[in-house]
Amino acid sequence: MHPILTDSQPRHHIVFPYNDEEKAINAVFLFANSGLSKQESVVLIMEDSHRKPIEGRLAAAGLDLAALRASGRLNCLSANSLLNVFVRAGVFDEAVFKETLTRAIVQAMGDSPVRKVRVFGELVSLLLAAGEPELAVRLEQSWNELIDSQSISLFCTYRLLDSKYDVLPDTLVHLHTHRLTPDCERLEHELE
Repeated sequence: MHPILTDSQPRHHIVFPYNDEEKAINAVFLFANSGLSKQESVVLIMEDSHRKPIEGRLAAAGLDLAALRASGRLNCLSANSLLNVFVRAGVFDEAVFKETLTRAIVQAMGDSPVRKVRVFGELVSLLLAAGEPELAVRLEQSWNELIDSQSISLFCTYRLLDSKYDVLPDTLVHLHTHRLTPDCERLEHELE
């Protein structure tokens, strides 16, 4: 994995389109574990099917997830449930998105001894998988506004496996500052 996951800085917006579930779980683990070890808070917005494997990796590394949750330094949210709140009848409610996630980020920042927050999200991956690339673009644009206003780092994964996409569309790639390649050996800087 590339050091951008372990040394992520505020205002980094990293994307990882993947075909290998294990590499994706490992990437999320590295991103979250590194932040937690540096006293940062971590907000994980995961697909329901990924929650158990991601939390399992963190627990296997010796992290006390219950204590981290109680301290406010770890917040695990359902991407599936949140997407149903943010998108209704094919319409993205940007105000609800920003209000909900700003509240979670501000709380996490207050709970971090170093006042830094890392966020992992799979909302956009769910939209792309549902055949909604325009909504995914709009959501990424809203994320960029939150990244700037809250000075967070955001790591997004996009599952290409079993989707109609072989590669991530350029309209989505260019909304990120950094892109991990599917083989995770290289990092491409898109906007720096």
